[in-house]
Amino acid sequence: MNPLKNHTFTIKITGVGSDGQGVGRLDDGRTVFVPDTLPDEIVSALIINVKKNYCIGKLLEVLMSSPRRVEPPCPAAGRCGGCGLLHCDYPYQLELKERMLRQAFIRIGRFEEPPAAPIIGMPRPFGYRNKSSFPVGVSAEGTPVMGFYSRHSHRVIPISGCMAGHEVNTRIIHCVTEYISRRNVSVYNENSRSGLLRHVLTRVGFTTGEVMVCLVINGEGLPDASSLVESLKTAVPGFVTLTININKARTNVILGDQTRSLYGPGVIHDYIGDLLFEISPASFFQVNPVQTKVLYDTALEFAGLTGNETVIDAFCGIGTIALFLARRAGHVYGVEIVSDAVKDARRNAKINQIENVTFYNESAEAWLPGFCERGNIKPDIVIVDPPRKGCADVLLRAIADLAVPRVIYVSCDMGTLARDARLLADMGYSLLRLQPVDMFPYTAHVECVALFVRFC
Repeated sequence: MNPLKNHTFTIKITGVGSDGQGVGRLDDGRTVFVPDTLPDEIVSALIINVKKNYCIGKLLEVLMSSPRRVEPPCPAAGRCGGCGLLHCDYPYQLELKERMLRQAFIRIGRFEEPPAAPIIGMPRPFGYRNKSSFPVGVSAEGTPVMGFYSRHSHRVIPISGCMAGHEVNTRIIHCVTEYISRRNVSVYNENSRSGLLRHVLTRVGFTTGEVMVCLVINGEGLPDASSLVESLKTAVPGFVTLTININKARTNVILGDQTRSLYGPGVIHDYIGDLLFEISPASFFQVNPVQTKVLYDTALEFAGLTGNETVIDAFCGIGTIALFLARRAGHVYGVEIVSDAVKDARRNAKINQIENVTFYNESAEAWLPGFCERGNIKPDIVIVDPPRKGCADVLLRAIADLAVPRVIYVSCDMGTLARDARLLADMGYSLLRLQPVDMFPYTAHVECVALFVRFC
């Protein structure tokens, strides 16, 4: 066993890591990350994990606290693995996120002076999530519970509601847990792969008020589902649909491939600005509708559209950004590898009567070069909104080979954005603007829009 592990140290926290955890050093100079701490604090921490170049500590006591430390506003703080900055006042959270973004671009992207604007925060950073996913477990007393996983485990911390989610979730949690007990519905066990109910997913249309409940099950159906429908109809304002998603795989992925509606249309609707979108349980739809409008307005501003441009939207999902831009562009081509998302995108275009947009079901990196060559198309703008892992090198090289004048990169991960920004810079693009948006208050995540321009 490493001699550092399971020993307690007094540590001065001097910085903040990419996940929002405090960063300090042991006496031997080794870096140690301590969650739930802030810069300028002195803490007592237990070393619980030792890696080659760093250690992970568990906070035992704050010996000298930061003036920016606050009492966490959530009763599950310190137990739930969700919000990692609950101990920090909101204005300081924004300062830390700006610092984290700059550090990523300096350290990973090798930009001496990244052109980062001040982060755009929320006037009211609570109740912002339109989607929540609650794992289902069993308490120490043997009763079914819903909640969130504790940090670095799959032990369910029971909750009655979440300050980040919509208030209607409290009613949904009550209805589903009461239904589980009443109908003696079995709870999924990851070790034995037995039991029926795995997760409960909720989606809320913040503008329309429509509510969806989706139960993820290790089976084909629910016992007495009509009684759950009646409970939800009575207790949950705006409830319009109950669906089940079948996931029998031994996986940490929440949703399986098959979804069925037990009541209602199986979808809800919501707006971004004045665009209406149809949302299914599996749809990728930004979880913070207030900040999504800010994010897309920023992308639209960076695009500088005059009405004649040809735009390619890689990773277009259900078409949110593509449709947002289409009304100001000549034509928008969207590409997405998930077939159901492409079907949703085409349907959303029809719902909004937008005709100058075409969607393709292919991988962006395989599709882009051949499509432009076959169609003799020269895009004026390429916008990418990749998953957390960022863009494949081959896609960025294809963009550079096409000499696309303007690239807009929407990212949910500052590290992969900084990495890809360096690749684009090395291929002749200048990073002109970088706008962070606080899409996930009280967490360390930062959403960004970056503008790259090719001058030759």
